[in-house]
Amino acid sequence: MSLLKDKVIVITGGAGGIGEATARMAHAQGASVVITDLEAGPVEEIADALGDRALGLAVDVSCREDNQRMVAAALERFGRVDSVFLNAGIEGQVGPFDSRSDSAWESVLAVNLHGVRFGVEAVLPALRQAGGGSIVITSSVAGLRGAAGLSPYVSSKHAVVGLMRCLAAELGPEGIRVNTLNPGPVDNRMMRSIEDQAKPGHGEEIHKMFSSRIPLGRYVSNEECASMAVYLFSDQSTGCNGNCYLVDGGYCAQ
Repeated sequence: MSLLKDKVIVITGGAGGIGEATARMAHAQGASVVITDLEAGPVEEIADALGDRALGLAVDVSCREDNQRMVAAALERFGRVDSVFLNAGIEGQVGPFDSRSDSAWESVLAVNLHGVRFGVEAVLPALRQAGGGSIVITSSVAGLRGAAGLSPYVSSKHAVVGLMRCLAAELGPEGIRVNTLNPGPVDNRMMRSIEDQAKPGHGEEIHKMFSSRIPLGRYVSNEECASMAVYLFSDQSTGCNGNCYLVDGGYCAQ
């Protein structure tokens, strides 16, 4: 079954991790995909490997004009946009609250919050033209609970949950659904960075500590997160609006 046949999906943060896995899975389910990241090379390589129905594009999500260019490219190439996956994000620096500089805060919020805001602004006219659609925003379990040493990141992920709820209430009457994907610890580059920053040279100890707190006893995979994103893009989720969808192995159950 092709869950996304004839749909056009725009994906930010698509050069690796959850974004790449989602691009590949959505394409396999019949979608045309616009895959974006800061540098063109990696996403162009992924698009070339997928072949037809894929476009790679360099986009800085913290730049309003880049978001507009991203949507314009999708419309020019594929004629419509049905869903957008606002997935681009950075972890920033790990450390005590009172050691975080203004620039440390600003860099995280520029990507994780304002990048989402600009993405929604840019895609809304295309979704309205299509008669509705799905906006999926990558938040985190950090958007639902706190974490020592990660104040900028956690604040940004809480912020996009609040934004999602406002948008879901506002856009729902237009047939535009808005939800967040909230992964737990994921077996990818971002978690390696957080682990290594938390205990330099001993990141594996942090990995074991996190894993011990997850009922499944392991990190979730990029593909497990991608499966949830694909579901939220699809017509199987037409009643899903204004919610946080956890893929966390039970991390938040305790």
